[in-house]
Amino acid sequence: MAEDRFEKFGRPTKEESEKKTKKILLSMTEKQHEKMKEYQKMFNKKTLTSTLEYLIEKGEEKVLQDLEQFRGR
Repeated sequence: MAEDRFEKFGRPTKEESEKKTKKILLSMTEKQHEKMKEYQKMFNKKTLTSTLEYLIEKGEEKVLQDLEQFRGR
């Protein structure tokens, strides 16, 4: 019975496809690193990884918008 109580709380389990298992190595200059840390503060993100994920997501949205405009011409 005690196990059931603990299973209801905590983080929800993730689907296998949602688990972050792939790692990449990213090298940047000191100037780029400082810029990323500024972005981290501006966007109020806890980590540089979450900051990068946010920027990638926003970049993808912009590219998709640009493609839609290009197709509409």
